Amino acid sequence: MNTLFFFPVNLYAQPPEKKWDDNISLSGDIRLRWESITKNPGSDTERERFRSRFGMATNLAENVKLIFRIESGIDDPVSSNQTFGNGLDIGIGRAYADWEVNNNTRILGGKMKLPWFVAGGNSVLWDSDFNPEGVFASFQSNNNLFGNIGYTVVNRGSNADNVALYSTQIGSKFNIGNSSTLTTGFGYFDYNNAIGRSPFYKSKGNNLDGEGNYLYDYTLVEFFAEYKTKISELPVTYHLEWIKNTAVDDEDNAYSIGVNLGSAIKEGGKQFSYAYHDTETDAVIGSFTDSDFAEGNTDSKGHFLKTKYGLRDNITLGGVLVVSKYGAFTGNEIKFNRLQLDLEFQF
Repeated sequence: MNTLFFFPVNLYAQPPEKKWDDNISLSGDIRLRWESITKNPGSDTERERFRSRFGMATNLAENVKLIFRIESGIDDPVSSNQTFGNGLDIGIGRAYADWEVNNNTRILGGKMKLPWFVAGGNSVLWDSDFNPEGVFASFQSNNNLFGNIGYTVVNRGSNADNVALYSTQIGSKFNIGNSSTLTTGFGYFDYNNAIGRSPFYKSKGNNLDGEGNYLYDYTLVEFFAEYKTKISELPVTYHLEWIKNTAVDDEDNAYSIGVNLGSAIKEGGKQFSYAYHDTETDAVIGSFTDSDFAEGNTDSKGHFLKTKYGLRDNITLGGVLVVSKYGAFTGNEIKFNRLQLDLEFQF
């Protein structure tokens, strides 16, 4: 006698339910730093510092992402560094929405990472730690033309006294051969109501009036160029950045040139870079330029030398040497050199 067994089969089985954290990605880094500063005239400094950042991103919808990051050193808009022994300042470094409207258009809103194209990652206009607050839209065409437009809140006062930055960039990326690209373009950055206002964070080299307020307005035009290629399979990036403040007649130019060779992201990777900066007194807003170079001042010039080595994947050992001087225009030139040794962990 044969016995038949029947097992129910659900031909319409539902996929497993998504967990709440399926759409969440985490990232972060900790950097330990020893730093030596020599200043002539002035006093020398040695200190130990750290930077800690923890971020989270979630896909709210198929084309909408929310990004949130907390950082140390939050009281300084152009540095997340914290000096050992000086307590702990921590707060919101980034909180913004990223909406990919279509394949060619993206809109950002909130306190965000640098939204502008920055040739070679140079820092003559923006310190890499600066997180602007506002609304930003970028456009990318199918033939490698790109552009962006933005509104950034710089200093909140009464309605008549608000200082905002209106910005736009337009450029093009050209493919050269199989492994090289050239990106060039122009930018326009207009700070409204800057003249007569107190410095946005700290006075960093710009001309001030007798009451300590900005003596001039800042309407900047920019030309940028970035060339990427490979040498013996190593990535190489050259950059040129030039800026002119059209609102003043003198001390109105800044430029940066440099090269970056290699990558230290992977174990055994090596990275070297060199850059030269020359920033006249009112070429840019001193509050937002590189805080490590010339003590963050305009009316400055000098050299960056950087190197990194990948100890393990996402663990690097690096060094930075800054040889600079500032204050020549005022007749009080100061030589400012900085040496940094870094151990950085990322995930």
